[in-house]
This record gives sequence, C-alpha cells and structure tokens, in this order.
Amino acid sequence: MEGGKKENILIVDNDDRVLWQFQELLENAGFNTQTTWSGREALALLKNGEFDTLLVDDYLPDLHSHDFLERVSHMPCQPTIVIMHSGAPTSGELQLYKSLGISECVDKRNPAKVCEAVLSRPRERKSVSKLVH
Repeated sequence: MEGGKKENILIVDNDDRVLWQFQELLENAGFNTQTTWSGREALALLKNGEFDTLLVDDYLPDLHSHDFLERVSHMPCQPTIVIMHSGAPTSGELQLYKSLGISECVDKRNPAKVCEAVLSRPRERKSVSKLVH
C-alpha cells in the first residue's frame, strides 16, 4: 500500500460465506473492506464511497451482473474491477468484460488466486488480460 494508506475494496457476492472469507483474507493482507450481496447497494456505495478495487461475483441476485458492470463503467469513480467466476467465463463474457475495461477475471473457488489478483492488480482499469484458475 502506497504511503501507508490502506486501500479500500468493495466485495460484492450473493453468498455470505464468500463475503466473509474474502473480507477476512483481504483485511489480513492490509486492505479496508466493505461487503454487500446486492448490486443495487454496491452502486450506492460506489457513488458515496472511495473504493480502489471492486471485487464482484459474476452473479448478483438483484441486478444482472452485466447491467451492474455497465452502470459502474459510467460512474465518475472508476475502481479497478476484478470479476469472480465459479468456472471459466464464456468468450462472449470475456469480450464484454474487455469492452467494459475489467482488470481481471478469476475463479472464486480458489481464494488464494482471488487474493493474488487483488494484490497484483493494475492501478488503473485495463482490459481483461487473463483468467486465473
């Protein structure tokens, strides 16, 4: 973390166990975290908060994840976005992520790889470069 400032991460997932697991792992790695299961609540938090990274599941129960990502892409605050999948994304999904400037797509069943993706993420939004298994 630059200059001792803890970076802020918003974790969005529909499974409380996943939220708690990643919250604990990332806080132990030195990040400030906030969690929600709701895409709509995440949008409100992004409007009112200062987040460096958005770690978001590919499925949100209250808002289609593609709609959610599209809305985020039009916000003035542009955190680095890491998408969590429960398997390999389709080529169509990867193209969409690339068009929205998503930083990375990772398999959420591998918590170490998800944390690695957050720790090694670029400081600015870039195209999807890889899928971590």
